[in-house]
Amino acid sequence: MATAPQLPPHVQLMGLVAGKWMAQPLYVLAELGVADLLADKPRTAAELAAALDVDADALGRCLRAAAALGVLAEEPECRYSLRPMGEALRSDVPCSVRDFTVLLGSEPTWASFGAIMHTVRTGEPAFPRVHGTDLFAYLADHPDLARAYQGAWGSLTDELAPEAAEAYDFGRYPVIADIGGGHGRMLRHLLGAAPSSRGVLMDRPEVLDAARPALSGTPEYDRITFFPGTLPGTTPPEADAYLLKNTLHCFGDADARAMLLPLAAALRERPDARVLVLDTVVPDDGSFHWSKFIDIEVMVNNGGRERRLDEWTRLLESAGLHLVSVTPVTPPQSLLEVAAVR
Repeated sequence: MATAPQLPPHVQLMGLVAGKWMAQPLYVLAELGVADLLADKPRTAAELAAALDVDADALGRCLRAAAALGVLAEEPECRYSLRPMGEALRSDVPCSVRDFTVLLGSEPTWASFGAIMHTVRTGEPAFPRVHGTDLFAYLADHPDLARAYQGAWGSLTDELAPEAAEAYDFGRYPVIADIGGGHGRMLRHLLGAAPSSRGVLMDRPEVLDAARPALSGTPEYDRITFFPGTLPGTTPPEADAYLLKNTLHCFGDADARAMLLPLAAALRERPDARVLVLDTVVPDDGSFHWSKFIDIEVMVNNGGRERRLDEWTRLLESAGLHLVSVTPVTPPQSLLEVAAVR
């Protein structure tokens, strides 16, 4: 059986360098909600453009590019339909990546990547250089992007949480505090798997204002306490487990240590309490691993970093904590169980 010819190295490299040619047409589809319009039946570019009030020719060329990538199917009479990847751009499906695509393709985060050389030359994040403020302050003033930010990680949480709950016994903790827990999707899933536990959702007041209606009506709602605040400025609530999901990677070591110090103090008051860090562990070898690319995202936009296991160990020890165990969950995530040094 004949094998497909291997592309020359320079052509392979061109495919990597030209990533924006593929990413941004998909951003267009996500931002406009094209996949939702294709959910019931195939449509032409003209039909979609009329419904969305955009230019039919420009939209059609983005649709054609998406079809070439296998996201859409181009059918007779120039009609487009969803392939399995395209289904994931719908807003109403499990593990939707529509908000994720909007977040990464939107002008604010896209512009910061255009200034990546500032980060490389100075070691400072590019986002404040471009926008005059840090990412989280920007999100507080731009609710549409904040919604996409929460939705991007919230949808992926729906996949991660059940696997984390199966891999690790959260039910051993009577009270689980999700620090920086956003709209509470992770906490809700964990409480569903730990019916005897209660939860505390800690985040900025404006985030909690959106979390309450999102959680209202769920079976876990009555077991959740809403606790406004951020680390390190707020004394953490009393709990048996403090969950930091994809939080510490947003910060450099100095800021991450400052966030861990109040949690370390809380753990010393409760010998059986733990900090649970749900984040990536960068492998030591040169293999392909998503953590190595997420690392560039948080470096440019937040000044954060993904960490190797030895880097996690040093960071934790600097805050008076030690690593108890590492449990792999949904790739590329791992759960680090952390205790206070006695």
